[in-house]
Amino acid sequence: MNYQTATLEEIYSILKQLRNNGARKFPKELWDSIIRLTEIHPVEHVCQYLKIQPAYLKHKKCSKEASRSQNLDFQEVALPIDRIYSDTVVIELSSHGNLKAKIQGPLSCLNYLSSLFKE
Repeated sequence: MNYQTATLEEIYSILKQLRNNGARKFPKELWDSIIRLTEIHPVEHVCQYLKIQPAYLKHKKCSKEASRSQNLDFQEVALPIDRIYSDTVVIELSSHGNLKAKIQGPLSCLNYLSSLFKE
């Protein structure tokens, strides 16, 4: 079955069959489809209808988003610097997945960093 286009009712039927067969884990594609359903229906409704613990679904959702963010690609953007600032700051970030970022500029550039972390 194509999980991508599955409705809430179809997913319920698939989960019921898997549970009756003693499955303890569901395929990744099925979880992706369940997460997609939360974009259409409220999370609480999806959890209640599919008999899934909300905390577990939120965990799966966060894991998927985290794996998506691991695929980020940074590109270097160099701006011409007219002068060397006496208050130059350099910030280098790296993660365990070899993701690296470098921010260099006047101290005032720190004012803009907070906007990067807002949702």
